[in-house]
Amino acid sequence: MEQRLIEIVLPEGKGDDIPELLHEQTLCGYWRDSVGEKQARIRILLNRDDVETVLDILEPYLEGLPDASALLLIVEASIPRKKEKEDAAPADEEQEEKKADRISRHELYNDIIANTGVSSTYLLMVFLSAVIAAIGLVRNDMAIIIGAMVMAPLLIPNVGLALASTLGDSGLALKSLKAAFVGLVLALAIGIFIGLVYPVLPENPALAARTNLHWTDLVLALASGAAGVLAFTSGGQLSLIGVMVAVALMPPIVTAGLLFGSSMPFLGFKALELAAANVICVNLAGIVTFSLQGIRPATWWEKSRAGRAKRRSLIIWISLLVILAFILWR
Repeated sequence: MEQRLIEIVLPEGKGDDIPELLHEQTLCGYWRDSVGEKQARIRILLNRDDVETVLDILEPYLEGLPDASALLLIVEASIPRKKEKEDAAPADEEQEEKKADRISRHELYNDIIANTGVSSTYLLMVFLSAVIAAIGLVRNDMAIIIGAMVMAPLLIPNVGLALASTLGDSGLALKSLKAAFVGLVLALAIGIFIGLVYPVLPENPALAARTNLHWTDLVLALASGAAGVLAFTSGGQLSLIGVMVAVALMPPIVTAGLLFGSSMPFLGFKALELAAANVICVNLAGIVTFSLQGIRPATWWEKSRAGRAKRRSLIIWISLLVILAFILWR
């Protein structure tokens, strides 16, 4: 069982009631010491599945203390090894939800928000990924195209948008929307420029494969979007690479740009249909998967706001998917 260490720094003489707050929780260890004349430190060792519940209890408590803060640290190993308590039964449904095989909501949020935003590194990654994808498409070289897929700078902003819709976090939603929009426009512009300089042929198999949206592409995007969310919430990276390849956003966007730049707007819009399908399905599958995994705010008023935001987002994405399916049927 993976473990985490919560390290709390707070004023000396405060926090004596924290053990009482956590008396119903299963902790692997609890220590308190002094780190100065006026500060104390509390360390709590616990299993990964218990982190979210414990942090939800501690957060409102620490907000009421001046100069108090908590850090969540990953424990690589601990000795002696603690045996899991098999007879510990959850007290209610929330206790059962926290046993889900995923990292805590706090870890997930920090992982995504740290990698979501329009930074110089993000723009450079989009630029390089688009150039690599364009070269692979022009040369019909799948190995090069896969290289652009694995870079996948556009995937995390879309997963971030799905998480924002699930939590009702308008700040993360705006940040994710801005990053996704800027990345898509930049990739499309690069494709158009390369298409103007080096016109492409529509018979190119790599291009033709991305101008023919099929029902299986929608199913693939939905399955890959769900798998991508599972990869993020489990904290794993190996499966995430496969998702990047399966639901790649960069090749169809660059394909559209190449075709627009080569004066083939009809085929360019066909490539945009595939890119739109991937974006819609990743967000829709992401919201559903986050919800099924019990990702939700801690307090009831935040849950109410998140519920409304999630319903609005689901209506939007499902409506867009229906429109896309109608276009495909026509």
